[in-house]
Amino acid sequence: MSGNYGVGKVRNKVGEMRNTYKNLSSGVRLSLSLSTAKGRMPLMVFLVCLVGSLPVCPLTRSMDSMTALAESIRLGAIKAEVNGAIITDDEVKRQAAVPLREAVDRYKGRELNERATQILSDILDELIDRQLLVQEAGKIIKDNPIVKEALEKEAESFLKDAMDKVGGPARFYELATKEGINPAEKKKELKEDLMAEALLKEFAYKKISISPKEVRDYYLKHKDEFNEEKEVKVRQILIKVIPNAREAEKKAQEVYQRARAGEDFVELAKQFSQDTKDSTGKLYEHKEIMQWIKGLREVVLTLEQGEISQPVRSPIGFHIFKAEAVKPARTPNFEELQDEINNKLYQDEARRRKMEYIKNLKRKAVIKVMR
Repeated sequence: MSGNYGVGKVRNKVGEMRNTYKNLSSGVRLSLSLSTAKGRMPLMVFLVCLVGSLPVCPLTRSMDSMTALAESIRLGAIKAEVNGAIITDDEVKRQAAVPLREAVDRYKGRELNERATQILSDILDELIDRQLLVQEAGKIIKDNPIVKEALEKEAESFLKDAMDKVGGPARFYELATKEGINPAEKKKELKEDLMAEALLKEFAYKKISISPKEVRDYYLKHKDEFNEEKEVKVRQILIKVIPNAREAEKKAQEVYQRARAGEDFVELAKQFSQDTKDSTGKLYEHKEIMQWIKGLREVVLTLEQGEISQPVRSPIGFHIFKAEAVKPARTPNFEELQDEINNKLYQDEARRRKMEYIKNLKRKAVIKVMR
């Protein structure tokens, strides 16, 4: 009886503390950002994103195991147990908030629901893997005060750098509160991540070695993947077909001849182009050009440095282009790419060994997943 009373008091106290969080600006911003042009999202996705943006109650850090469990249940259903350690639905949703926001911008309807379900499932798997690594690291460094101290210093240094970048501790805590981040919890998570990384470096990554032959063989086998396409930057003069297409074509030919004769292209653009005011005489970057319709894009990509195109018809008018900068297509040589390839091969092998190491931990672990 008294045990139930104690849990009830803790629940009430946590509820009171939650009610003191008056600044929900991050939640409001998030809810607004989810109202996209694609229409209203499924309610489940909205609630997951919103819960993921709320602050973590600091009281949970000081609770004993029973009251922590009560708080976990209050926050949300238990999603998994890893050797007795609990992963809650609330934790999963907080971690999933960012990828869910990105999914909302890209998908809608049934596809959005399916994507959201997959994101939540993947995040849960990642949290299980992380918990296994943290637990194993904790066993190893438990009686090693030197390693403990080193991890503490590294975490403090990381947080200090983060604070300095935003203008000091006060500003850091202000921003953290607005973004729904509990700095104390963040420090704890950081230490755990450092522990997990140190564990992997020692027991998974330590013996990774990429030979020069492997690097060269990869280059020769995947050479086409490194091809750099031709890039062009242009200016344009646009003569619109409305109100008279025939007159527009005649004017475009006159302007083209004047440009070919050597008149300043930017001055001609200012005088004759009917592009938007901000774009008149503008230098268009290659990335922008690649978003144009196929007919215009193909003409531009044939131009050489300083070349001026014949007037090109589009649905809106006649375009005259001048290539201001051209970067020819090329394939980088091996020497330029060997460091990049070596790093890629190392990362691929590290990822494989990490998954193998976690798989071995899972064989010895007791994991319960409540999907």
